[in-house]
Amino acid sequence: MLLRYIVSNFKSIGHPVEFSMFPTEENVDESYLKTIKTRAGEWKILRRGCFFGPNASGKTSFIESVSFARDFIVDGQKSGKGTGINQFRGDFDDLNGISLFQFMFYLKGEIYEYGFTMDRRQIHEEWLMRLTKKDLKPLFTRVTDTRGRTVIDIESRFGKSDSKDRILAEVLKDSIQEKQKNQLFLYKLYDNGIKKAEKIVQWFRELQVIFPGTEARALPIRMRENEELRTYIGRALNEMDTGVFEISVASNEIDFHEFAEKLDLPREIVEDIEEIKNGIVSISGRYFIFAEDKKKRTILVQLKFAHRLNGKTVQFNIEEESDGTQRLLDLLPMLFMTGRTPFIYFVDEIDRSLHTKLSQFLLDRFIAEAEDGWNQIIFTSHDVNLIDFRHFRQDEIWFMEKNHLGESVLRPFSDFEVKDGQNALKAYLNGRFGAVPVIKGGHGCR
Repeated sequence: MLLRYIVSNFKSIGHPVEFSMFPTEENVDESYLKTIKTRAGEWKILRRGCFFGPNASGKTSFIESVSFARDFIVDGQKSGKGTGINQFRGDFDDLNGISLFQFMFYLKGEIYEYGFTMDRRQIHEEWLMRLTKKDLKPLFTRVTDTRGRTVIDIESRFGKSDSKDRILAEVLKDSIQEKQKNQLFLYKLYDNGIKKAEKIVQWFRELQVIFPGTEARALPIRMRENEELRTYIGRALNEMDTGVFEISVASNEIDFHEFAEKLDLPREIVEDIEEIKNGIVSISGRYFIFAEDKKKRTILVQLKFAHRLNGKTVQFNIEEESDGTQRLLDLLPMLFMTGRTPFIYFVDEIDRSLHTKLSQFLLDRFIAEAEDGWNQIIFTSHDVNLIDFRHFRQDEIWFMEKNHLGESVLRPFSDFEVKDGQNALKAYLNGRFGAVPVIKGGHGCR
C-alpha cells in the first residue's frame, strides 16, 4: 500500500508537493481504512485519495509523475541515454535542475521508503530505507560527490557480508560508471536477481496508471483470453444502464493486405507490420494478432456489444459505443481485479464522459470490493458533485491549483475547517478552499 509520495520539478510541478494516505480526521467508519501491522505498531491507511482543481492545475502532471517514476524503476534505462525527464520549465534556482521522486509504502509487513533525484543526464541520489521500531534506517544509499563520482554504501541490514546477495550487490555498486550514471542501482540489483530488489520492483510493477483510453486498447485481447472478465464487464454494463447486455469476442483470420488496402494505410505502416512475426497491433480501434507458423496468419480480434433494439439483438463494435461506455471499459477491469491482486490504481479523469451517479457507483463499489484486500485508488476529477461527505471522508480529498509562479501546489481538504451542516460543495464553488478556475473579465467572448 502507498503511504506517502513526494515529487518535485516534473512538468507543471516545481517545488516539492507531498501526498499522503495517512488519515488526519477522527472518523469511526473503518470501511474507508486499512489497518496494517508494522514494526512500530498498527497504522491506519486510507484506501482512496482524490484530486480536484481547475483545468491545467497539474492534476494530470501528478499522475504522469507516478507513471514516469514507475516505468523508470521497472523498465530501467539504457546506458548513456540520459534520463528522459520532463522538468518544470520555470527553472527555479533553488532546485538546481534536480527532480525528486520519493515513495513510502507497505509491503509484506515492512515499511519502506525508496527515492531518487535526477537531472536530465544522470541520477544524483538514491536510497532504500526500512522502518525499525523507532525510525527509518537505510539499506543502501547512493550519492554523487562534488567530483562527479558515484558513491554507494550498502548497510549491514541489507544482508550479511558473506551472503550471496550482499557479495553480488558489492560487485554491482562498482559498475555504476560514467555511462551508467543514468541508471538506478535498484534496477541493477533487480536485473541481477537479488531478492530484496525483486520484491521492491514488483511493488512498483503493481502500480497501475490508467489514463483515458489506455485500458480499452488492450481489452479485446484480455477478454479473448479471460471469459470471466468478459462476463463480469458485460453484466456491469447492463447493471449501469448502458444498453449493453452481453459482450462477445469475434476472431477472424483475414488477409491483412486486402484489409490494409481498404483502410488505405500508408505503405511505411504496412511495411513495419509485415516485419512482425509474433505480436499484437492496433489499427483504427481494431486488434490484429500476428502469428508465425507454417504459414503466416493474421487474426482480427474485435469486441461485439449486444443491444436489444426493437425486439432484436443488434451487435455494435467498440467504436460505435458511446464515450461513456468506452470510459467504463477503461475502469471496469480495475473493479474486476480489486480484491484479487494488490494493485494500487492511479486514475486520471475518472469522471470523463460519466454521469456523477456512475462515477460515485464505481468509487463506492471499489471500497466494497477492496475491503479484504490491499487495493487503493488515487484519482483526479472535475466532477465537483463528488465532493460529498456522505460518500467521502474529508481527508480523502485534495485540491490542486497553480500559484502566482505558475507551479502546481497541492493542499489537503483536511487543512480547512468545515462546520457541521455546512455545504462543502457550495463552499468549494464559492472559492473558500481555492482550486477553482478564475474566469477573467474581458471582451473575447460575447
